[in-house]
Amino acid sequence: MFAGINLLEYSVLENKTCRITAMVSKEGEVVPFHRPIDVTEDRTVVSWLAQVEQTMRESLAYLLQASLAKLSSLEVNAETFPAWIQSYPSQIVILSSQIMWCSQIEAALHSAQSSEMLRRCVAQIDAMLQILAERVMHSLQTDERKKYEQLITEFVYEKGSTQSLLDEGVKDSSDFRWQGRLRAYYDANAPDLMKCLTLCVADASFLYGYEYLGVCERLVQTPLTDRCYLTLTQALMMGLGGNPFGPAGTGKTESVKMLASLLGRFCLVFNCDESFDFQAMGRIFRGLCQVGAWGCFDEFNRLEERILSAVSQQIWTIQTGLRDQKSEIVLLEKPVKLHPNVGIFVTMNPGYAGRSNLPDNLKQLFRSIAMIQPDWEKIAQVMLFSQGFRTSEVLAGKLVLLFTLCQDQLSPQAHYDFGLRALKSVVVSAGNLKRHRLEQRPTDEAGEAGEAGEVGEKLAPREQEAFERDVLLSSVCDTIVPKLVSEDLPILKSLLSSVFTGATLKQIEAEQLRSMLREVCKEEKLCPTEAFIEKALQLYQVQDLRHGVMLVGPSGSGKSSVLRCLL
Repeated sequence: MFAGINLLEYSVLENKTCRITAMVSKEGEVVPFHRPIDVTEDRTVVSWLAQVEQTMRESLAYLLQASLAKLSSLEVNAETFPAWIQSYPSQIVILSSQIMWCSQIEAALHSAQSSEMLRRCVAQIDAMLQILAERVMHSLQTDERKKYEQLITEFVYEKGSTQSLLDEGVKDSSDFRWQGRLRAYYDANAPDLMKCLTLCVADASFLYGYEYLGVCERLVQTPLTDRCYLTLTQALMMGLGGNPFGPAGTGKTESVKMLASLLGRFCLVFNCDESFDFQAMGRIFRGLCQVGAWGCFDEFNRLEERILSAVSQQIWTIQTGLRDQKSEIVLLEKPVKLHPNVGIFVTMNPGYAGRSNLPDNLKQLFRSIAMIQPDWEKIAQVMLFSQGFRTSEVLAGKLVLLFTLCQDQLSPQAHYDFGLRALKSVVVSAGNLKRHRLEQRPTDEAGEAGEAGEVGEKLAPREQEAFERDVLLSSVCDTIVPKLVSEDLPILKSLLSSVFTGATLKQIEAEQLRSMLREVCKEEKLCPTEAFIEKALQLYQVQDLRHGVMLVGPSGSGKSSVLRCLL
């Protein structure tokens, strides 16, 4: 029912009334309600849940107002800036930074000294990035770490956009190179607090939805995602739907979800298959219309052509109602309330076999955007930086090159994946490994405090580069090597030594576990060969990285034995 609320904090009063005081995300972030909600025995579930929804929006609006007031007078340094971040929820901190950045850019573009003001803006963002990069290497709670990573991703985008405006000589706020980006404007004088924040892309504008989103992961914004946002927002302005299409792993669904979070809307993703029929789609549409949520229908062209043709009539009814600003429409021969914020998006992968062609009457209801080739290097660079890698620019290029070569030169196995999802898992693993290694360094290197971030700061530039390179190599070996077939291992070794000069495959250092595995093998009457022990160690490491593990191999290769010995 709610995008980010996992729990509600409450207390029981003397008269047995339940008082709801705060909402909690699944990451553990607690957001207090500005006005507590009393739930009495005579109230229906629907009525107090509706009040929770209203109070959620109002609480976020009040927090945003307070956050902006604090940020506008804040002197950014290593103490005050992290303190401000910790004082407010992640969603509010991101929104506040977007609003302040937008106001600074607008002020610069209206000034005669626009270039100088843009340079100052770049320097200010860079200073905040350095503070965040240092903080992210400390031992943090899960929600705090995600908050810092989100902010780093946002600030890297803001810095790149500002530098782009400076390099291209943009001096007018009406220039499309500025207007084509997502911009946040806050009007403190608006009579309704819920209507103070407006988000604009080109000539399309939307009131912020104030749906609490928790501490969700943030998508790295690239020129491709900017074009996607531009297309989808123009479609929404015209009362149409959006249709990102392209190969798997290019960010189609994630871009729709990210745009929804940027606008403060609730987005539900439905994975379409052949079991979806006209009635099922109609029930989903009725639900979306009533709550004002976005519906993103993944692999929409997996539906049968006869279903697609019938569904087009339902979508046309919703879009016509939105354009005519109706408060009620008829779906499945029943009236249903129509919320003005509802949006319908479909994603498709036209290259797969067994996919239907969209009927012409359905095509004209959507605006299409091709998402073919994401900017891998930019994405890897931002993700590495958000994990605390100071030499991310150098390492990102090498990591992307390695993945490209693996895709081209390793044998075509069904379980191989060298796409963006695999790249992300390597980067996240590298971040965890770097923090672990810094914490394991002797305390005399870290000084009295012994903090990981302080050790990282003390490393000389060359030592830092060598250390981070070694960490990334270990992460690559931990993540990729376990899933390779034996004939591909020499090829990967060759690729590693050519991309990372002189690098070799990292051996797993777990001597105590090795000796224990040999003892278990003797008890089980198994021969503890080096290959068997290595596979058991690889399985142990993969379990730390993955929620689910699949052992792949021919009969009699020792899959069950490895698992049994490790357990």
